[in-house]
Amino acid sequence: MHKTQLTPHHIGCLTDNIKKSISTYEKMGFSAKSEIYFVSSQNVKVCFIEIRNLFYLELIEFSKENHSLNKIFKTGNPYYHIGYQVGNIQSAISELQAQGFYLVNQFSSEAFQGNLCAFLYSPEMQLIELIEK
Repeated sequence: MHKTQLTPHHIGCLTDNIKKSISTYEKMGFSAKSEIYFVSSQNVKVCFIEIRNLFYLELIEFSKENHSLNKIFKTGNPYYHIGYQVGNIQSAISELQAQGFYLVNQFSSEAFQGNLCAFLYSPEMQLIELIEK
């Protein structure tokens, strides 16, 4: 039984030019709701665009040296993960692993004031991110 509350927070979208992508969304009537953060542990720049009340598009500009994100970007489908906020990340990770999820990594993110985050693959190989509130 799943006990941890997973609150949808964002959809992760890769871009090769974050400023150009922000401009595109601004022309559509949306605006950046955060500064551009550099997440050092992931070697990426991120910015959040609010697309619905408290639900965001996370634009992610990756370095060319990041081969895994570069490979995903080249598939032509830049939307690659969904992020959920959780109260206790370790508990959420344990519960998901018991359901067959695979922990990819854990890190502190500058985009979330240094809070812990984790990426996990579902049994169907769909990538999710957990963000501790």
